[in-house]
Amino acid sequence: MEEPDELTVQQSGPASQSFLQQLRPWLVKHWDLLALLLLVLASFPVEWLSPRMLVVVDPTIEIVGDSWHLDTSFKAARGLWFGRDVAFTYGPVFQWLSSAPARQMGVSMGATYATFTTLPLWCTFLFGSLTLTLLLPEQPAWKRFVLLLLLCVFWAPWEGRTAFGILLFAVFLRGWYALRQQALGPVLLGCGAAFLCAVAFLYSADTGAYAIAALLLSLAGVAWESRRESRALLSYASALPAFAVASLVLVIAINGIMARPLDFRFWKNSLAILSHYRWIEPRSMSEAATVRLLVALLAAGVVFLVRGMTARNRSLSITARCGFLLSAGVFAFFNMQSGLVRGDREHIVVSTYAAVFLTGVVLFSFASRTSSVLTVLFAVACFFFSGPDSLVPWVARVHHNYLQLRRPLTQCPPGFREFDRACYPEGWTRMLGRVAGYVQERSGPNDYMAVFPYQTFFGIAARRSSAGGVMQSYLVSGEYLSQIDIAGLERAAAPAGLYLPDGKFSGAVDDVSSFTRSPEVWLWMFRHYRSEREVYRGIFGLQKDDSRAARIAMQFRPLNIASRSYPIRTRTSEVDLGDPAWPGDRADFLRLRLTVHYSPWWKLRKPALLILEIEHPDSTFDQKLFLVEPNVASEVWFYPGDEAELAKYFDPDANRWHSGPRAEITHLRLLVMPFDWVSVQPEAIEVQGADAVSFEMSP
Repeated sequence: MEEPDELTVQQSGPASQSFLQQLRPWLVKHWDLLALLLLVLASFPVEWLSPRMLVVVDPTIEIVGDSWHLDTSFKAARGLWFGRDVAFTYGPVFQWLSSAPARQMGVSMGATYATFTTLPLWCTFLFGSLTLTLLLPEQPAWKRFVLLLLLCVFWAPWEGRTAFGILLFAVFLRGWYALRQQALGPVLLGCGAAFLCAVAFLYSADTGAYAIAALLLSLAGVAWESRRESRALLSYASALPAFAVASLVLVIAINGIMARPLDFRFWKNSLAILSHYRWIEPRSMSEAATVRLLVALLAAGVVFLVRGMTARNRSLSITARCGFLLSAGVFAFFNMQSGLVRGDREHIVVSTYAAVFLTGVVLFSFASRTSSVLTVLFAVACFFFSGPDSLVPWVARVHHNYLQLRRPLTQCPPGFREFDRACYPEGWTRMLGRVAGYVQERSGPNDYMAVFPYQTFFGIAARRSSAGGVMQSYLVSGEYLSQIDIAGLERAAAPAGLYLPDGKFSGAVDDVSSFTRSPEVWLWMFRHYRSEREVYRGIFGLQKDDSRAARIAMQFRPLNIASRSYPIRTRTSEVDLGDPAWPGDRADFLRLRLTVHYSPWWKLRKPALLILEIEHPDSTFDQKLFLVEPNVASEVWFYPGDEAELAKYFDPDANRWHSGPRAEITHLRLLVMPFDWVSVQPEAIEVQGADAVSFEMSP
């Protein structure tokens, strides 16, 4: 049917009718945006619509995750931002996104539980849709519609950082191709890339690293494809100086916002957390996780290879070009690094998302109708086979929203009681009420609250900002981050605090005790706070007492542990340190000084698991897992007894520190074993010595 011309439309109807007729072809071409709308609607938290609705908290509360989730929103509401006021893996852009709905509702624990993941998840949907538009512009809209739904329902992580990295890869790739075709200027590309990389670092440190990798890998792929075109290579070389200059300007501008123009604290802290991640948070990979990671890698390799061999006219599709196939393959492998370090299901999903996404893009890029139908059916079957359990949260969310809209939850169900718009199990509600009351009685509304090790969710419960220069203490390992955290504690000067020895409310992260993981922070708290009483079972209330720092004396007694280097010849090894001259009941702690030497391969894989085996006079053994930075001389602290006893050292009466018999040590061994197949075997362990440490406090 013949379309009326523009003049006829303008004469026959209002301007809106002309606009709709112009918009119609665009909508027909891009109706895949309907998938984006469906995903947003399905994930919309109805609690956002009404302040009267309550949120039921799962009885199996994940304290570590809940702590930083809740504290993220509360810090934003108090004007405390990641990167400027506190160091964390994530940056201020992520903090703004995750906290915006709760801040709009009025920050509460219930509002944060309901909405914390909402905007980052929507960003994942949006970034995915934009990436598909950039990489599959020639494909019919139904393909992008199906692929976006499959990726977001079955695989997409909620944080948005991985999806942002993939989007940046697509943007940079298209930018280099546009530069090759002289459709884009090198200065504009360089400056635009610098801006996007800066935004990536403000989202999270690892997103910034992936953005830099995306820029360089996409350049390498396109440069290889056009290696015989001297004009194109000259254009690429011209874009890099523009990127460097623009990056320097943006770094100084971000410094000025965070602190001062020449204060690079934000970048130092971000890079420290990024570089320490591989040895601070290693975790073994299960067999199922290994299979999932290797299958994703193998599938990507096979699909990319088939696409490269079968492509006919490479100019019709960007996914058929050598530059894309080479750089996308390496980029997908680079993204798998976090899964190699932490092998739990969540990190495997995050680390393989780039491989799954880009493999799906290639599968959906075949032009012929027969190939398209077969690949789509194959992709649908793979998604349903690999992650059928991913449908459960979506179904549960839709069902939950339906029930909330039909009959809003304004009273907690049996067995739960309300606390700050959240329905907790009754025991948790009593605990939160007592602890929050204790902190509020001993501090003002604008004061900070100290807490060790990581239960910062008590801050939002008590309406007090949690002190510390690092967001979570499980990141505080090594001298640099310890000093950053302690500096934050000193600035805050919190009048009251909480101490939770490892137990019910303070489980050891990855089986490394909180004291051994962050001894410098524990020792600082020990010198500046005294306990007042046990507020709740296993939770001790603290009051600031700086006089303890001058009154506490620390004594070191060298043990007869030989200073020598032990070569490690097998992946599972035992190093016998001998019988220490333990000074009976005159020692409290053990300090081991050592350096673990690794080859450079640990930076692409992860270190081995280290355990100190302590033998006692009654022939019983304790095994203490610990962390050390590879190839760096380190001091590792251990408490040889029950770590719950560490609460006694905050008592204002030093005589009560040793109310019972102190643990004694008769023999020490070092055990070295791999976390999994990814772990690197140490080359040698150099032991510099060991000391028994005791504390005394003058009146």
